[in-house]
Amino acid sequence: MAEASNLKKVKKVKTSFKDDKIYLEGVVVETLPGVRFKVRIDRPNNLEPLVIECNTKTLFKVKNIKIIKGDTVVVELDPADLTQGIIVERK
Repeated sequence: MAEASNLKKVKKVKTSFKDDKIYLEGVVVETLPGVRFKVRIDRPNNLEPLVIECNTKTLFKVKNIKIIKGDTVVVELDPADLTQGIIVERK
């Protein structure tokens, strides 16, 4: 019991990934059902490219913006889950 009383209390720090986003540019490789897309993101230094499944923002649906295979897009990724993204811009 004496050892337990000597331990310092650790203050819990809450981290929020809500505002932290990663924006990458990629090319649409494949269109999937349900307004989903597979986007290839090329990485530097001859690393294997990432292929990520992405949704579109609601703005694309409201303004009736079409995305087809071969389009260059900007993808927003969440640091907590790098396997799924959101297409935020078409170039």
